[in-house]
Amino acid sequence: MRHFGAISSVFLATICGSASADVVLLDFGRTDLQSDPLRFNNFVPGVTSIADAINENGNFTGMTIAIVDPFFDTGEPSSLGTEFPAGDAAQFGAAATDDYYFGHTTPFAGADANPLGVIEFQNLDANGIYTFTIFAARTGVNDIRDAQYDLAGGNNASGVLNASNNDSQVLVLAGLIADGSGTISLSVSPGPNNDNTNGFFYLGAIRVDVVPSPSSATLLGTAALFMCRRRRTRA
Repeated sequence: MRHFGAISSVFLATICGSASADVVLLDFGRTDLQSDPLRFNNFVPGVTSIADAINENGNFTGMTIAIVDPFFDTGEPSSLGTEFPAGDAAQFGAAATDDYYFGHTTPFAGADANPLGVIEFQNLDANGIYTFTIFAARTGVNDIRDAQYDLAGGNNASGVLNASNNDSQVLVLAGLIADGSGTISLSVSPGPNNDNTNGFFYLGAIRVDVVPSPSSATLLGTAALFMCRRRRTRA
């Protein structure tokens, strides 16, 4: 095999380098408080889906993200989250942690009760393994405003995060795979200990990490190692 050509050279340069998870960042909140659009996928009023989400490097991923059950009915979301994210939440930045989408179990501000929000992640890699890191915050409160986050695809995962005065805690749900249609759905609802009279619950930001499945990664790694060694021998 003497002729590698331009395409083979690019392929070798890619697989011989360090592989890392693809990272997709989402910010939910106000139109006037969006995160860097070169790194984040911003959901604001009027935006219900993003057809080709970008990763944190600004490259298109083919992933579609759609809000199939809205969190709120009218107006702009609030910005009473944290302006000083710390610890595990610092990765999102203040523009993502200060505002949020929210729902409620009782009528509020002229809107009917809205006890559930649902987001679908579509066109996913059938061989991918997905990790979701979720953040939500509501400052200046004295009650418990936890939310339950349920992920469903080829398998399921659930967890609870309390948004009350949160500036550092995140919820990490790992090991998710897409269902047969290439979809993972996220349902958000009040948590089991939520004692707010309106049942407020929140979603501020999400990080999605995707890596190849172990079998795919093993095959790719074996091929890459062989080709990289062969290339170095010829150098």
